[in-house]
Order: sequence, then C-alpha cells, then structure tokens
Amino acid sequence: MNKQDIMFDTEQKDFDLEKVLELLKKCKLDDDTILLEYYIKAYRELCRFFRLQGRLFGFVAKDLEEKIGILETWRRCDTCDNYKSVQSMIKYEVEYGLTTFRGRVPSGSRTLLRLQRALEFILRFIDEMSMSEDEDKSSYIAHTVYKRTLANHHPWIVQKMAGFVTFMLPSRKELIETMCKQKYDQVLILMHEVTQEGNPIYDITHSLYKKHNLLNLK
Repeated sequence: MNKQDIMFDTEQKDFDLEKVLELLKKCKLDDDTILLEYYIKAYRELCRFFRLQGRLFGFVAKDLEEKIGILETWRRCDTCDNYKSVQSMIKYEVEYGLTTFRGRVPSGSRTLLRLQRALEFILRFIDEMSMSEDEDKSSYIAHTVYKRTLANHHPWIVQKMAGFVTFMLPSRKELIETMCKQKYDQVLILMHEVTQEGNPIYDITHSLYKKHNLLNLK
C-alpha cells in the first residue's frame, strides 16, 4: 500500500451532518427507548465519515456496513417484532440465550456492540473537533480519540495502520470544508448538536449492555 492509497481524498464530498442529526432525533423516544430503525439509518450516514477519510479507513466502513446489514437481516426475520428497539432486542436475546450466537448471522447484540464502539469514536471525535481551533490538526485529534476508544478493541497491526492514516488528515477547517455538505459555520453548530443528540443514545445503550454483562461479547 503506497502513500497515494491512504492519503485523505481532497475532492469535494457531501457528508451530511444535518441528516445525521435529524435521524438521531428520531432514534430516542421520551422514555429512552432506542429505535433500531433510526439507529441504523443514522449509522449508514456515519459510515461515510470513515469512507471519506481515505482508503485505509475504508476497511472500517466496510466492516460497519456489514454489521448494519446483519441488524437489518434480524429486523426482517420471523421474530422481527423483537428487533424494533435496542431494549427489546437485548431482552429477547438474553432471555433465549442468543447473545453469543455466531452462526451464519451473528446475534444482534454482538453486532450492535461493534457499532457502539465505533459510535463512541465518532461522537468523541466530532465533539473534540467542535471545540478545537480552525488550524488545529485533525490528525492529532483523530489519533488521540482513537487511542482512547477503538484502539482498545483493535489488534496491534490495525492500531499501527490507523495511526498512520490519521497522520494524513488535514487541519480542522480543511477537513470540514472538504467532507461536509453544509457550510463551515453551520457545521460547527451541527457538530455540537449531533453530539448532544448522540451521546444519550450511546450512554443508554452502553448501560443496557453493562446491566446484562454484555460489554465483552466476543
């Protein structure tokens, strides 16, 4: 893999934070129920966050898209009524001993846990970016957040590759202007709003996994 393969793509993109925000708002109900339909839809847009950062992070996006496909398979199965929300899915799979199932289609609980881990990275990265300055290096922010989050779940070789590719990222201003569909000033506002909506969704789901001792599902 040469430098050209992993460099940040500077062609204009259309990562849509406004769409992410709209879907996250629909994801959590007033009683803290997390609807899988909107979690998945929001995540489809968030996957593009990785794809737009060069080919090396493309493998992360591909893995996440496969996980989304698994959840959608469960939502179409004969027992799909149990997969309307994160709460109903975990309750059903815990009750019937399905959480560790790793057949042709792995369990929904195991699959969602992998998405949760990446969501933590995305939300923390967006939050740190929103509080940084225009010329701050997004490479440093991404690497620091990665070490605190996803690196804990990646093998050594993946950690090394991720560290290398994050080094290629441009300044905050250039990254935002290149990746995002909205204008720069609007993105700064949207980043804060996305983390405000996304953090409770992450926290509620994390608490459910902790309650049922599922945080270390293999």
